[in-house]
Amino acid sequence: MRIAAFTLVLLVVTACASAPIPARNPYANRPEAVQAGAKLFLQHCAACHGADASGHAAPSLRRAAVQSLPDPALFSFITNGALRRGMPSWAQLPDERRWQLIAYLRSLHDD
Repeated sequence: MRIAAFTLVLLVVTACASAPIPARNPYANRPEAVQAGAKLFLQHCAACHGADASGHAAPSLRRAAVQSLPDPALFSFITNGALRRGMPSWAQLPDERRWQLIAYLRSLHDD
C-alpha cells in the first residue's frame, strides 16, 4: 500500500514538473505584476545583477540579448539556472513569482 501511494505521488510530481511552459507570460502588461516582480528582484536578484539590473557580479538584464529572449526561455532559465555560470535555480519560487520577475524584466530598458 505504501509503495502504491509513493508511486502515485511520484507520478503527480513528475507530471507537474513536466507541465508545458505557456508561450507567453500570463502576467504580461499588468502593473501589479511588474511591481511585485520588482520587489522579488530586489530580494533575490539584485545582489548579483545590481539594484537596477544593469549588472554587478552578473550580466546586465537590460541588454538586448536578454530582452529579446522569449518569455518561455526566460522562465526556463530562471527556473533551472545555470550553476556553472553562477546562476542559481529559482524553482523553489512559485510559477506566479517567476512570471512576475519576467514582467519586471520586460519593464526595463537599456538607456
